[in-house]
Amino acid sequence: MGTFSVIFQQFINGLTIGGVYAMVAVGLTLVFGILRQMNWAHGELYMLAGYALVITYTMMNVPYYVAVILTVLMVAFVGLLYEWLVFRPVRGKPFVNAIVCSLGVSIFVWNIVLALFGGTPYKLATPLTGKIMRLGLFSISGQRLMTLVVGVMIIGAVYYWIQKTRAGRAMRAVEQDGEAARLMGVNINRIAEVTFAIGGGLAGLAGALVGPIFVIEPRVGAWAVGKAFAVVVMGGMGSVMGSIFAGFTLGVIESLAIGFLATQYRDLIAYLMIIVILWIRPQGLFGRIAQKGA
Repeated sequence: MGTFSVIFQQFINGLTIGGVYAMVAVGLTLVFGILRQMNWAHGELYMLAGYALVITYTMMNVPYYVAVILTVLMVAFVGLLYEWLVFRPVRGKPFVNAIVCSLGVSIFVWNIVLALFGGTPYKLATPLTGKIMRLGLFSISGQRLMTLVVGVMIIGAVYYWIQKTRAGRAMRAVEQDGEAARLMGVNINRIAEVTFAIGGGLAGLAGALVGPIFVIEPRVGAWAVGKAFAVVVMGGMGSVMGSIFAGFTLGVIESLAIGFLATQYRDLIAYLMIIVILWIRPQGLFGRIAQKGA
């Protein structure tokens, strides 16, 4: 395989994993940008999606594509529970309260899953496992192709919904000035519920699509939230477009590092890139400079 073919192949692989990063990071940045709350337990939504797929698809023998839909709905509901039970009580309180509460939720969920399922990784085989699509210079597995296509479609749909619908405009109004939006009749609690449900659904979809590609085990939540925070910081805190762009960029850079160096250099190259970007633009690629006194 020539150098150009390797670059193209790794670029396609990078887009696949980048789409997963973007799906998880968009949910995280929505919660921060609109509600100004930091959710360290967001990675556990991704992890729970994997185990929801294990239960529905493996243990209950639900068809895979139906199991994916059920997983998204279940994890979106868990996102709602986050809002109702954890984040609503601390909304308007000091910033650190949400951080501490979400860290507690993360540890609690992690240990519950560990107690119920143990630490042994699950490897799922779906109807797409083993199917390889060859398209000219590159090939891609059926599962990765579905992850890429569905991920791009859903991310595009969510972005369109935020920009063009009445509910999306209400969310952006809360992001710009929550108190003014409330005085104009925007229901802040409803916006919070929608935001957490969308974030949970996106994390659930990412976990259900990429879980069969890798393995499902309790520690993947920490991996997911680590990548998501890196993407959110690189793209600009609270910027949906920034998270989308940064997610795909990080995925491609990591994939190229694996293709031309070695797997162990993947994170090194990626985080060096983030350091350079933040050195040049401290607010992130699409972030806005904080106003003095804001």
